[in-house]
Amino acid sequence: KKSAIKTIVVALLVLTAQIIRAQTEEVIEEVLVIGITPNVSQGVKINRIPFAVQHSGTEALQTSQSLDVSDFMNSRLNAININSAQNNPLQADVQFRGFTASPLLGLPQGLAVYQDGVRLNEPLGDAVNWDLIPESAVYSIDLLSGANPIFGLNALGGALTINMKNGFNFTGNEAEIYAGSWGRTMASFESGGSKRGWGYYFNVNRFSEEGWRDLSQSDATNFYGSLSWRDSDTSSVDLIYQTGKTQLIGNGALPVGLLSLDRSAVFTAPDITSNDMSMFNLNARHVITKGIEFSGNTFWRENNTNSFNGDGSEFELCEYAGGVQSFFEESEELKDSLSLDLGVELEDICGGGNVSITNYKELQNLIYQKAQLYGLDPEDFELKDVIGKLYGSGVLSDEAINNISHRRQVSTGLNLQVAMDEDFFGFDNNLTAGFSYFAGDSGFVSVLELAQLDPITRSTAGLGTGTFYKEGETDVFTEINTWSLFFTDTWAVTDQLALIFAGRYNEAEVVLRDRSGERPELNGSHKFTRFNPAIGFTFDESPNTNFFGVYSEANRVPTPIELACNEGVFTLAQQYAYESGEDSDDIDFECRLPNAFLADPPLEEVVTNNLELGVRGNWRQLNYQLGIFNAKNENDILFQTTGRSTGLFANVGETKRRGLEVSIRSSSESFDFYATYSLLNATFQKDFYVLSPNHPNSDLQGELAVQSGDRIPGLPEHIIKLGGDYRFTPQLSMGAEAIYNSNQVIRGDESNQLGTIGGYSVVNLRASYLLKDRFILFARVTNLFDKEFENFGLLGESPSEILPDLADQRPLFLGIGAPRGAWLGVRYSF
Repeated sequence: KKSAIKTIVVALLVLTAQIIRAQTEEVIEEVLVIGITPNVSQGVKINRIPFAVQHSGTEALQTSQSLDVSDFMNSRLNAININSAQNNPLQADVQFRGFTASPLLGLPQGLAVYQDGVRLNEPLGDAVNWDLIPESAVYSIDLLSGANPIFGLNALGGALTINMKNGFNFTGNEAEIYAGSWGRTMASFESGGSKRGWGYYFNVNRFSEEGWRDLSQSDATNFYGSLSWRDSDTSSVDLIYQTGKTQLIGNGALPVGLLSLDRSAVFTAPDITSNDMSMFNLNARHVITKGIEFSGNTFWRENNTNSFNGDGSEFELCEYAGGVQSFFEESEELKDSLSLDLGVELEDICGGGNVSITNYKELQNLIYQKAQLYGLDPEDFELKDVIGKLYGSGVLSDEAINNISHRRQVSTGLNLQVAMDEDFFGFDNNLTAGFSYFAGDSGFVSVLELAQLDPITRSTAGLGTGTFYKEGETDVFTEINTWSLFFTDTWAVTDQLALIFAGRYNEAEVVLRDRSGERPELNGSHKFTRFNPAIGFTFDESPNTNFFGVYSEANRVPTPIELACNEGVFTLAQQYAYESGEDSDDIDFECRLPNAFLADPPLEEVVTNNLELGVRGNWRQLNYQLGIFNAKNENDILFQTTGRSTGLFANVGETKRRGLEVSIRSSSESFDFYATYSLLNATFQKDFYVLSPNHPNSDLQGELAVQSGDRIPGLPEHIIKLGGDYRFTPQLSMGAEAIYNSNQVIRGDESNQLGTIGGYSVVNLRASYLLKDRFILFARVTNLFDKEFENFGLLGESPSEILPDLADQRPLFLGIGAPRGAWLGVRYSF
């Protein structure tokens, strides 16, 4: 495989070099990137952008027959890969150059995502919900590389801008439906048009499937609509409304012992995430005078997310030394009376004795009654602190738990900017300056319910006991307010050379409040301020060859969930315990994601310094782009596990992502072709200790020693993509794509001591046939050769508690790629 990779890389580099030498008088295609800033409307020519740019329009999106935006990017865009951490097709972790945009809380989000000027990174954890972006309503997407300060927070590795359809760029009506493997069906209807300056567009999209794994049914419904007004080329207004309701089941990674027996199996179930989102967005643009244009947008977005996660119990029989009887040492009469009613000594409960009590509430009520009988305060005998000791022996089941949570996230924002295109000292100059404000409020409530586990399905659905572990409850409110001033100036020093200066000042405040009254250490407010600069150039060496380079900086502030779950929580929580007279030795400093917060000491913000150089151009019908980059993260934040689903966040010093990217694309009357290659070297740059108690080489404290130069887990070094479409006749076309990802390090093995997850390749096919003028039949096959592969891995706890008979009890869990699937559909335009 290594030799094959080297051969492809050399071939691509040689071909690119030949293209650069074989200059002609053709002009670089003037691709306009709409949304170079979150709401610029006039666009920027690609040969004046000092970053690598990947642009895809509605035709490419439709031709690809991809499931959603993340699936499209995975198959077409350079340096993008996705994994199956959740194993739901609409919940992919998207990674670009080693930076993430994911729907999963707790991952370090390093990509800024905008849709028509609306920031889609959710306020609680900067997560991105791909299931709420209807691909059939997308007009174009632009992926810009590098730490671009113009896009604000989280644009560490790049920024993705999504532009939706409206009545002026889509006219007519179109209905589409397809069905096939795993009970998957997708249907959409869209309509748009314009008349006398007014335009309308709406899109309804419905997805449903049973899933290829057990117990993995999902469905999603999205609506997108806009009402638009245009006054020639001088003014425009768009009022947008969008809503989406989804219920997704992603049953996650499998232990290797179970995976070897049944790839469609589920370890524990269910893992349900339901989103209910509504959004309003108002965009406006007006040309004040020739060369001066004003634009802006304001939006409101609300997303209510419910999650239900069945899991194996983390409680242990007799978890605390001393047994239940330790509660009653100061009241022998109460102890003896309870023993008489239970028919067994309290000391025997932890020793396997049989008791008649089968419900926690019943046992607690009995204790309350007896305490009152003896004139004692029942609150002195609350069982919440030692509930783990009551499991087993018929008192409670230690089989499973249900993590149940609800989060309400409301985002509001305002973006205003002015663009001026006027001469500066006799040279062409384009200046854009603006103001941005974003506010995000989040309410988060979670509970931990004791549950039974179905021995056949290993599901807790419908098997909750109605008993809740009070210490696992969370009720918090978080708020983040960010305002920014930004500018970007392109100064054409000569007809060939342009200098670009840009910068953005961000001020962000993150507030956390405990609404339960049980966690005073949680309350806190943190402010982060920073100016991020960028300086770059573009140089037209010839009419069809453009060199570019840039040094830029961007930052992201710790999210509320990171601030609430980090290493400093231990000291602060102990301090509060000591001041309140509690035993500070009983305080934990771990966090259950996404189901608990603990405390609120500050983390440092992450700052990325990026240096990038490249060349792009065209030769006849061939477009190419070649670039190198070096991105250094200061104060990078890493989630460190302390158990099955618990852990904490900590700054781990410096990390670095360096790479090479090559892409070639061509288009002719009968054949379209693309080939991309990316090399990524992502490493830790500081020595530190990381928590990983499930690692076989961790010390007595559950720590590993990470050394500078160790690879960052979860990131393939090599990604190769080849694809194309051939039109045999005006009616018939066929296409294919091949994707190769090299090996990756397992999460939890930051010290790189274990083996890696092997690389894999998949091939997908598609075809379409035009029937008459309005009907198109199409088909798609994914994973044509039905290859078994894994694209994600992490260390967890041994599966022995759930599956004691597994021959392989290693605590290694793998995310599984989907097997071969096929779908057939029809599209009707009228």
